[in-house]
Amino acid sequence: MTFTEVVAGALDVDPAHVTDEAGQDTLPSWTSMRHIQLIVMLEETYGLSFDYEEIAGARTVRDVRGVLRAKGVDV
Repeated sequence: MTFTEVVAGALDVDPAHVTDEAGQDTLPSWTSMRHIQLIVMLEETYGLSFDYEEIAGARTVRDVRGVLRAKGVDV
């Protein structure tokens, strides 16, 4: 499963809407519950874990990519 597919599935959006600019302020479906689902799906997909600061700071797709890249994941 690709990064885009994981994000689209967790947020229940079309993969075409998964852009770096997409985030909590631009996607109505990015609710607090879906945010947690996204984090859990990313942890399961990539075999890693996020700390509180990373979870709270991941407000856009760009932020999420940044966190994953910092953990050595190429997305």
